[in-house]
Amino acid sequence: MASVSFLNRKMGVRNSKRKSKNNAELKIGDKVPDFELCDIDGKKFKLSSFRGRQVFLSFFRYAACPVCQYSLDRMKQQSEMLTRLGIVTITIVNSNPEYIGRLISPKLDNYSIILSDKKGSVYSTFDLGKDSSLTTTPAMIAKNMKTFKPYMKASAMNMIGDAGFNTAILKQLPADFMISEDGVIMDLLRAETGLDHMSFARIEACVPDNKRCRCYTKDCLSPRCRKEYDEIRKDATALLYVGSGSDGSDGS
Repeated sequence: MASVSFLNRKMGVRNSKRKSKNNAELKIGDKVPDFELCDIDGKKFKLSSFRGRQVFLSFFRYAACPVCQYSLDRMKQQSEMLTRLGIVTITIVNSNPEYIGRLISPKLDNYSIILSDKKGSVYSTFDLGKDSSLTTTPAMIAKNMKTFKPYMKASAMNMIGDAGFNTAILKQLPADFMISEDGVIMDLLRAETGLDHMSFARIEACVPDNKRCRCYTKDCLSPRCRKEYDEIRKDATALLYVGSGSDGSDGS
């Protein structure tokens, strides 16, 4: 899977400048603020109820955002793997439950708890960034229409009802927080573009070694698994070469 920085360079995204309005901005090592939000069925979830388990907390912009749709398609495999590792994925979206249920839930199936924060109260609590301009994301989409085209129809049909002309929502930027079993922020990423999300390598670095994936397949999200796969292939090739003899004979 391509890294966020590579995708941003490929798409010609220029990072916006982010200035915090809060001198007490959350940082690694801080206790994560507690909050309570509802899913699309109205069921309440409190972050503190997941104490004892690691949590990957991911903030998206709004449900009809085509860039978010693109990112969510790539997040599904990650959410599946984190579930296998015993890590809870919580996705927060700045939209009403109606649009989350229509556009977000089908993408993540049962691998993430998806919560609605239409009022943006938790976004404010976590002091998330805003894009400096309303034109940054539309310009990125226009420049890379082939990439985002599969998401444009659903976006166009739901944009007005979802985000409308609310500039606070339209300028909202994503963020990711990796949270320890005792509620401490282990790592965080505050996006500088609508496409930014934490790489799996950073997420995995927060996972205890005995819980990390060891499938050693070439398509695994884990850099360690992919590296080990390459090493196993090299060793196997070397053994075949030695077994056949350097002169092409069968070695007998």
